Amino acid sequence: MYLKSLEILGFKSFASKTVLNFDRGVTVIVGPNGCGKSNVLDAVRWVLGEQSAKALRGGEMADVIFSGTDSRAALGMAEVSMIFADCEKDLGVAWNEVTITRRVYRDGQGEYFLNKTPCRLRDIHQLFMDTGVGRSAYSIMEQGKIDQILSSRPEDRRAIFEEAAGITKFKAQRREALRKLEATEANLLRLTDVIREVKRQIGSLQRQAAKARRYQALHSDLRILDTHFSQHLYKELEAQRGEVAEKSRQLHSNQELRERDVQEQEAAVAEQRRELELLEEKLVMARQGVNELHNRITQGESRIGFNNERLAEFQALNERHEADITASEARLCLQQEQIEQADHELGAIQEGIGAQ
Repeated sequence: MYLKSLEILGFKSFASKTVLNFDRGVTVIVGPNGCGKSNVLDAVRWVLGEQSAKALRGGEMADVIFSGTDSRAALGMAEVSMIFADCEKDLGVAWNEVTITRRVYRDGQGEYFLNKTPCRLRDIHQLFMDTGVGRSAYSIMEQGKIDQILSSRPEDRRAIFEEAAGITKFKAQRREALRKLEATEANLLRLTDVIREVKRQIGSLQRQAAKARRYQALHSDLRILDTHFSQHLYKELEAQRGEVAEKSRQLHSNQELRERDVQEQEAAVAEQRRELELLEEKLVMARQGVNELHNRITQGESRIGFNNERLAEFQALNERHEADITASEARLCLQQEQIEQADHELGAIQEGIGAQ
């Protein structure tokens, strides 16, 4: 496996897309100060997953994006791609070429791609593990890095030797497996606690279930009894409704009878009034006759006795008529009271019907 090319776009001083081809036999990139050699190294470290902006000589990750010059506008993203060739055996993949790409935007959002397919940084780390390719692997030796390795702690030198020996991947897998075992043991412990708690709650749940079953049975019985009671109450109400309807019909019949009686009494009163009018007419005629008699008194003393007798007769007839009038008026008052009492009873009956 070897590095075939490096594509840089918008990373630090590389505003335009720059492609660096590394043919077999290329061992070094040379150039004057300020030409971008360190930026090439930063691009390699960055695309391999460097997360520290200070390691890339910046304050934040957005500082790696081309910030513009007087003659060129700033860019909104930076992208670096590394292409490796002849990597089937070393990486254990089916591709002859593998391209890893990293992209970052000014809002801080970043993306990783493996052969133009979105992936995780973890996938890239696992792919190049034990190959010496990585942001902190021995494939990137900065100025003074060898002295730093020689003077570092044995544990740090051991990590480099393990990377070169090809056991880093297995140690990482071992750590991951141990981590998963610890998580599984914690889950088993928690599961044991849960089982213990569930067993403790089984008795209470069984009692609650028994209470629930008794409640359902009692509720079913109550519903049946309530249905029977409602049916019984419905029958009673239906019977009462029939009785009330019968009473209503009887009251309507009584009302019609009373109304007919009232009509008959009114007709009788009207007849008595007509008779009273006739009596009044007769009284008027009698008075006229009295006047005539008074006028005829002067005509002859011989007829005084006869006229007095006639006068007495007329007076008696008048008294009888007046007595009849008084009796008729008394009967009329009595009939009016009966009519009012019948109206009062009728109103009470109607109120009773409306209340039911």
